[in-house]
Amino acid sequence: MRVGSDYQVYIPEFDPGSTKYSDKDSGGMLVWSPYHTIVDSKLDEYIAIAKEKHGYNVEQALGMLFWHKHNIEKSLADLPNFTPFPDEWTVEDKVLFEQAFSFHGKSFHRIQQMLPDKSISSLVKYYYSWKKTRSRTSLMDRQARKLANRSNQDESEEEMEGANPVEAHDRDYDPTKEPKKESHAEPQTLSSKIALGRREHQTLQHRHHSQRAKCRPPRGMYLTQEDVVAVSCSSSAANSVLRQLDMELVSLKRQVQNAKQLNSGLKQKIEDGIDEFRLPECTQKINARWTTDEQLLAVQGKQMVNGMNSATLFCTKFHSQHVLWTLASCTLCCTLLLL
Repeated sequence: MRVGSDYQVYIPEFDPGSTKYSDKDSGGMLVWSPYHTIVDSKLDEYIAIAKEKHGYNVEQALGMLFWHKHNIEKSLADLPNFTPFPDEWTVEDKVLFEQAFSFHGKSFHRIQQMLPDKSISSLVKYYYSWKKTRSRTSLMDRQARKLANRSNQDESEEEMEGANPVEAHDRDYDPTKEPKKESHAEPQTLSSKIALGRREHQTLQHRHHSQRAKCRPPRGMYLTQEDVVAVSCSSSAANSVLRQLDMELVSLKRQVQNAKQLNSGLKQKIEDGIDEFRLPECTQKINARWTTDEQLLAVQGKQMVNGMNSATLFCTKFHSQHVLWTLASCTLCCTLLLL
C-alpha cells in the first residue's frame, strides 16, 4: 500500500459560485454555424470554388468561412494559403482496389503495385472496412430480386397448369375441402420462401467465389496501374496495349524456342561422347633392352652428326681466311694508289 501525501488525491474546497464544468472539459471545437445574412446561392458558389480550384471538401470550406466570421471575400482570399487534408481513398482508388482484389485476392504486396501511393497498413485497414460492406445489398436490389423471384414463380406455375390442365365441374365442388386446401397452402408458401432465400444466398456465394476464381490471373501475372488507366481511357489505347503485349509474348516465345533448340543440340553432342577426340592406343610393347641393330643405328647417327660438325667448322675457317685475304689485297691497292 502506498502511503503518504504524494499518493493522496487533492480535494479542492467547495465553491458554490463556480460552474459545474470548466471550459477545458469541452474538447470539441465549433467548425460551422449558419448565418442568416448569407444567401444560399453565394454559399453554394463559394463551396464550388473551394472544391474545384483548391481541393477543399464541404466541411473544410465551411470551417474556413466560419473562421473568417462568414466573410466570403476574406475566405476566398485565404483559401490558397492552406493545403487541405486530402481524402485518403478517392473513388478511383476504391475501384482500383476492388479490381486488384478480384485479381490477386489477399496478396497486398501485389495490390500495392496497382496502388503505389498506399502503404500495406492502409491497404489492410481499408480491406477490413470494405469487407464489412461489400456483401450488403441495398433495399432496391432486394425488392427487385423479390419481384424477379415472384415473376419466375408465377411463370413456373402457369407452365405447370398448362402441362396438367384440370377441368373444374360443379359436381366436383366440395365446400368442405376448399378451406383445407388454403390452410395447407400457407405453410407451403412459407417453406418455399425460406428455401428460395437459402438457395439464393447459396447461389450468390457460389457466384461470388466462382467469379473470383475465374478473374484471378495465373501466378506471376499482374497488371500495372498505367495499363489499367490506358485500357479504360479509350478502345484504341486498349488495342495498342494489347498489341504490344502480344508482340512481347511472341518475342518471348521465340526466345524460348531458340533456347530449346540450343539445349537439344548440346544434349545430342553430350550423348555422342568424346570417343572421336581420344588418342589412339599404342599396341606395341616398349622394351628397355637395346638390340644389335638399334646399337649400330645409334653409332651411325653419332658419326653423321660429328661429320656434319667438322664440315661446318671447315667452311667457317675457309670463309674467314678468304675474307682476310680480300681485306689485305684492298689495303695494298690503296697504299699503291697513294704513292
